[in-house]
This record gives sequence, structure tokens and C-alpha cells, in this order.
Amino acid sequence: MIRHPDETEEVLAAFAIEPSHDKETLDRYLSAYPDLRSDLLALALELEFDEIDDSSLDLESSVVADSWARYSQISSEPLTAARFTREVARSLRVKTAVVVQLRDRAILFASIPQRFFARLAKALGAGLEELSAYLDAPRNLAPGASYKSGRKPAAAQQMTLADVMRECGHTSEEIAKLLDEE
Repeated sequence: MIRHPDETEEVLAAFAIEPSHDKETLDRYLSAYPDLRSDLLALALELEFDEIDDSSLDLESSVVADSWARYSQISSEPLTAARFTREVARSLRVKTAVVVQLRDRAILFASIPQRFFARLAKALGAGLEELSAYLDAPRNLAPGASYKSGRKPAAAQQMTLADVMRECGHTSEEIAKLLDEE
């Protein structure tokens, strides 16, 4: 059926002023005016987007400021072993050997508490996803590990973060404080 443009506009205007643009209303108009299906669907979508809250974002809020600060600190350079430095260890208040073990992926990724993980990401200037990908990647063997070896070398078994800290000389109290999740 070919409609006059004025009649099409009247149908669309009637749909637009309906008190509700829910599925029942749309279905009623689609069954009554099947030739205007694409127009009605486009209008329904447009009306749905108009109902979305357009209130402006408070740029002065602490949430926005904290998010921007974290975003700004993230380096555009990829996370590499070179970024795991003594300064990172100092900022985390752990021994450098712990950071070296993290760098070498000798620590089970699942054993790293979320708060410690977030502090590590901040100290490295890396995003959480980037750090996750780095730490959860397979361990690498030293390039010369198989030279004159009688058997195929394998990476050592990974340990929990708490066990590594204990082996590096941290006391039980220090470990509890550093890994505290509360």
C-alpha cells in the first residue's frame, strides 16, 4: 500500500505522542500499519534513545578525578620486564627479590590478592588488564638454559606470593599486612 506522505507523518506523530512506547504499543502500530514497519521501528529506536538520561557528567567529582589520574598514569609503552625495578619494590614495601619473582612470572597469578595487584599496577604505571596479561603469560626459560644440558630444561614450579615473600625474608606479620585484603 502506498500512503500519502501526510498520512505517514500523522501515523508517526500519533505513535510519538503515545504515553508509552513499549512492545505492546509498537506491535499494535506494526500490525495496523505494516507498510510503515521501517519508519515505526526507526522512530521507536529514536524515542528510546531520547529517554536516556543526558545529564552532564560532573567533571569535578572525586570519582572522575581518580579515574582520570589512573588513566593518565598508565604508560603508553608496553609492560616489559625492565619496568620491574627497585623503586617498584620500595613503593610496595617488599624486598626487591619479590618484584624479581613477579617479573619472572615465578608467582602463581591466582595467589595475588586484588589490593596488592592494584598497588602493583599503580607502581608499574600499568593498566590492570595489561598487568594481568603479563603476569598470567607462560614463563620464559633463559635463552641458554638448554646449552649442554643432559635433559630438556623446564621452568621451575610457580609459588604463591605469600611463600615467595616468606622465602625472601619477610616476617609473617609483614606478609599479613602486605597481603591484607580488607
